[in-house]
Amino acid sequence: MLSNDDLSLPLHPDLAAAVAAARDAEFTARRGLPALLPVSRRPARGAVPERLRLCHLVPRTDVGGGARVLFEHANRLHDRGHDVTVLSHFTPPVWFDLRARFQQVPFGVELVEAVPACDVIVAGYWDQVLAARTLGVAPVVHFEQGDFHLFEDIDQATREIVARNVEAADATIIVSGTVAEVLRARYGVAATVIPNAVDPTVFHPAVGTGWQRPYLLFVGWDGTTFKGMAEMRQVWQAVSDHGDGVDLVWVTPRPPREPIGRVVISPDQATLGALFRGAAAYVCCSHYETFPLPPLEAMASGTPVVTTRNTGVLEYARDGVNALLADIRDVNGLAAQVRRVLTEPDLAARLRDGGRQTAAGYSWDTIITRVEETYRGVYASWSPATADDWQFDLGGLRFLDADAEQRLRQRAAACADAAVAVPVTFPAFEGHRAVRWRVVGRRAGGGPGISRAYLPAHADVVPDDLPYASALREFAAGRFDAALTGFIDVYRRGTAGDRPAASRWIVLTLLELGSDEQAASVVAGGVEAFPDHSDFHYLHAMTSMLTGRPIDGAAYIAAIDALGPATHYDEWFDEPGTLIRERLLATAR
Repeated sequence: MLSNDDLSLPLHPDLAAAVAAARDAEFTARRGLPALLPVSRRPARGAVPERLRLCHLVPRTDVGGGARVLFEHANRLHDRGHDVTVLSHFTPPVWFDLRARFQQVPFGVELVEAVPACDVIVAGYWDQVLAARTLGVAPVVHFEQGDFHLFEDIDQATREIVARNVEAADATIIVSGTVAEVLRARYGVAATVIPNAVDPTVFHPAVGTGWQRPYLLFVGWDGTTFKGMAEMRQVWQAVSDHGDGVDLVWVTPRPPREPIGRVVISPDQATLGALFRGAAAYVCCSHYETFPLPPLEAMASGTPVVTTRNTGVLEYARDGVNALLADIRDVNGLAAQVRRVLTEPDLAARLRDGGRQTAAGYSWDTIITRVEETYRGVYASWSPATADDWQFDLGGLRFLDADAEQRLRQRAAACADAAVAVPVTFPAFEGHRAVRWRVVGRRAGGGPGISRAYLPAHADVVPDDLPYASALREFAAGRFDAALTGFIDVYRRGTAGDRPAASRWIVLTLLELGSDEQAASVVAGGVEAFPDHSDFHYLHAMTSMLTGRPIDGAAYIAAIDALGPATHYDEWFDEPGTLIRERLLATAR
């Protein structure tokens, strides 16, 4: 009889903990640096198409100024007739009316691996720039909105990682002139300054006072230290203790760690605009920003602004003209300025007038024109490398995308490795198709690694070079005892990369032999050994049902959707989310 000791697999842990650990590992892995050939300047491509194909890599989709600006760019470029695709690992924004095409990419796949044929790639965060450059399919524009890498002290290793990324961009857009100097001083990168703007259809003055009892409006999550939410609590308490009779409304992109006042989580744009219009004052406690939108949106809404003298807000805030300023972390100074707004109606009126005039100078039409011109210029000055030194073997493969072979050759030409692989789908057993990375291109020289290009292809037959090919033939012939022996041998003697696939086939073979309890035990260990491999969560649900154990189907679906296909392993099931839904539905019948 087979036991866990035969495979050295531990037992199944808590499902949520396994998924959380897998997600943490995914984010850590994304900090790795791909190999990249030195940039070679080639002849310009010449004429620029009227309709550009643009791909935006968006690091987050929850409520926040950075995401909102990227979505505004995508929408307005889309409205001008450009073909815009937005890629993110997260779900589409429910708080923003995104009109551009949106595609959610599984966490097991780098965003850049899902980039379609395009003319310009826009990296919304620095850690995507270098990976995008290795694609070699289009020039990369880094849209820099600032973060810790510009404002905080960081260790040398992290600084070098950031530097390699920001230096790799073909062009950089930054939203603040002041912070552009920080980027140049820290990393030697020059940038085109194109500020943010506000949407006057959302952020505009109210008619009348707009509130019964005055409230202060704050925006930010208390898990992000630089937003100054710790000072926010103290400012509001100081104003309240002074007897000014003011409430607090707190807008946050996610549930706060320590709620206070009236909390509004991830509001849509219409709700956010109404909250700005109704506030007695908007208060920004940030330690640093690049070009903060909320103070400018408050100005557009006719709401007085009190803010710290953070770097970004000084791009447009003028003390006593359109805002009242205080030093960073100066709680008493901020509270005093808030009380002035509340008790000096003439001052508040001047700030409202000055703020509206300032906000009117930041027009999306003007800004998007400059963005568009930048993308056209980058396109015109860039040409792809060629893959003349590569040999490709694409026999028996059918790519899903018509331009996949061209993109494969571009990707190979841009990488420094000696081989390139694509994911190939092949029939596994009834109702299931497996996917495995297959090397399809090689060249003499180059690095020892294998570059993976996420360009899915189909094969109609099972590959004959699988490490467990002989065992699989026994499985297909119904000789399950011999198949089990073969799969176990691959697990024990094969490489570390062979173990997940082999153990998965062991589970399937045990099920065919009617050894459901043993299969459940082995797959439970597989979940802990490979917690970020969605196949094992899928098989754990299936074996649990076969052995009469109750399961939380919704939890398993959520976990598998969060993890996505296990593309960071050598082999995985095609569309695991669809598989588990079909099996749960069949069981319910």
